[in-house]
Amino acid sequence: MRKQKILIFTDCYIYGGSERLMSFSMKNEILNNSFDMKLAFRGSKVYKKGMISDYRDIDSDRLLSLPLLSNETLFYQINCLNISPLFKAALKVPFFLLEKLKLYTIWNLIIFSFMLKKESPAIVHINNGGYPAARSCNVLVLANYLFGNAKLIYQVNNQASLPKRFDSIIDGFIERNVCLFITASNLAKQKLVELRKFDVGKIKVINNCVIPASIGFSKAQICEELNLSKDAFIITQVAFLTKRKGQAKLINAIHLLFTKHTHLKEYITLILIGNGEDEKELKELVHLLELTNHIFFLGYRQNSQDYIAASDLFILPSISNEDMPLVLLTALQLGKPIISSNFAGISQVIQTEENGLLIDLNEETFENDLYEDIYRLYNDKALRTKIGLSAEKSFDAYTPGKYGENLEAIYSGLLEK
Repeated sequence: MRKQKILIFTDCYIYGGSERLMSFSMKNEILNNSFDMKLAFRGSKVYKKGMISDYRDIDSDRLLSLPLLSNETLFYQINCLNISPLFKAALKVPFFLLEKLKLYTIWNLIIFSFMLKKESPAIVHINNGGYPAARSCNVLVLANYLFGNAKLIYQVNNQASLPKRFDSIIDGFIERNVCLFITASNLAKQKLVELRKFDVGKIKVINNCVIPASIGFSKAQICEELNLSKDAFIITQVAFLTKRKGQAKLINAIHLLFTKHTHLKEYITLILIGNGEDEKELKELVHLLELTNHIFFLGYRQNSQDYIAASDLFILPSISNEDMPLVLLTALQLGKPIISSNFAGISQVIQTEENGLLIDLNEETFENDLYEDIYRLYNDKALRTKIGLSAEKSFDAYTPGKYGENLEAIYSGLLEK
């Protein structure tokens, strides 16, 4: 019997956690045994560079790189430039106008129409960072309405934004033509209902997953790389260097820790893995606080799991626009004591005092609370061990097997209707 074709489409200005989640779907044994799985994506150089590691074992004929037009990657690259904000804005103007004239939409609609005609998928699974987020995702819904007949699943991996003028018309069209929306957190579901007026009955919450990490470098090797003592207490964060991920809060908390306990400078090191538009500002903050010898910016690392595994403490102090971060699940699987923010899908994954510690999003107390939890866990090895063991056990709910079972049930249910 010929397998039904599932076509996943994903678009993002960079290759991040919600993008990596789709690679797990493409590799999932349960899904591949039941369906013919393909992935289409907007083929920017930045995206392709990020996806190399995750997709090296997948046949190239299952991957469709589409020449779609979008300002998102370009604007992200401009934001990362070390130039004045005024010059950045000037560089964006002509491309902004092209988008406003709907030239991108027309071009993308044409590309999608050819793709749908050629592939004839039974289901199109659209993967978006938030909502509306990547505009191409909504254009694909329109293309399927005009030129295709696939059943549509729309995955939203972050919180919906406040609607603008005329958004209600677009949202109504999207909601009518999508069979099912998927979110990883109850908060993301709630925002789609409250802000975008989507039918609550068409939204299903399923946990994200990660493939268990394969470790290539030991803590001793990483300490040698960074010229650290083999007994160094390593704190790690893996995330884009951007305001919503809370790196500035974490840096300030480390400064507070060293101010109150000067001797800890000899033992504690913070490693920040990732790049992003705030890299320059964060490095300036570290320099200003005289923390250059204690905080390492290592940029994007394909083996980020090695640095998580080498850490004594994993911290994800996100302050906004978060759902269920995959890096948090990797830290769980590796049995790391975790400190993170108390909101969205994070608080579904972490139960404070059990498999981690949660910090409430209070602007006035956040940095101090973060400092106190770091200091507490540094001093209490028994608590670190207890939380780490509990974290590892709780990973069972976020395995690729569980995720594959959930998606297989969703796909099969739609195909039977």
